[in-house]
Amino acid sequence: MGPHEPPDDAPRADILFTAPLVVIQTATAAGYGLWMVLGISLALGVYPDGRGEVLAPLAIGLVFVSLGLIATCLRLGFAPDWHGWNPAKRMMPTVEGLVAMVNYLPMLALAGLARGENAFWATRLAGAILVLCTLATLVYTARSASRRLPPGVAALANTQPLGRTVSAVFAGGLWLWVCVALQNETAIDPPTPWRLGLLAVALALGIVEGMRWRALRQLADERGVPERFTTGGAAARLLVGRVGVAVLSVGLPCLLLVSHPAGRMLAPAAGLAALSCVIGQCLEQRLYGRAYAQLMAV
Repeated sequence: MGPHEPPDDAPRADILFTAPLVVIQTATAAGYGLWMVLGISLALGVYPDGRGEVLAPLAIGLVFVSLGLIATCLRLGFAPDWHGWNPAKRMMPTVEGLVAMVNYLPMLALAGLARGENAFWATRLAGAILVLCTLATLVYTARSASRRLPPGVAALANTQPLGRTVSAVFAGGLWLWVCVALQNETAIDPPTPWRLGLLAVALALGIVEGMRWRALRQLADERGVPERFTTGGAAARLLVGRVGVAVLSVGLPCLLLVSHPAGRMLAPAAGLAALSCVIGQCLEQRLYGRAYAQLMAV
């Protein structure tokens, strides 16, 4: 979502937190995260050799990243524009749209350079450029999207750069695990740097989500209704929902990362971890948005 004005008959928060847009935002961030983790692995020279090993994550990331643009081009009601740009109404994209579109250049370069030997200097350079482009997109579009939003609403949409980048890297790392597991059933002896890195990102993600909920609780204190998060049935249901979301988005993926099944169970475990993370992140946004809406209705 870009810094455009919403339709007159719908509040901006309602547009941001509808289920279709939450899914698109989460999937888009996961796609950028997938490209970022792949680019880091290639730039450091630690990614397995093979043409398919590179093309598979690039293709999956392309689908995720392009969902918002496709929805806008199809003129779906829940996606009036893509980063403030509607191709049917204006020829040139916005600055946010241009920043997002730049990612396709190093992605196409990597696809062309993938020849089975990933240690080639041009491949590693393209991977590093892809990392910089995806990071710039996550940070710049997040700042742009939250520029005209109240701080509370911006936090709900998870558009702040830190939270969006951390969640994108974690989800993207899990999807890269899926791509590698589908093409290589060789067991990886623990501990490995990439698994330890993903577990560290999961810890950071838990901290960021805790900060977002703490901000909402402070808002409740300012409005004089702190009991909504401390006592009563609503607080209990909210706590149960938060625990369930945390299990899906972080708990189950981390458990599967630590256990790391081998052989035929490796690919299903990786797929379950990636799907659980994305579903959990979508539900977390919806739960947070519902809590914010109820708080604003007081």
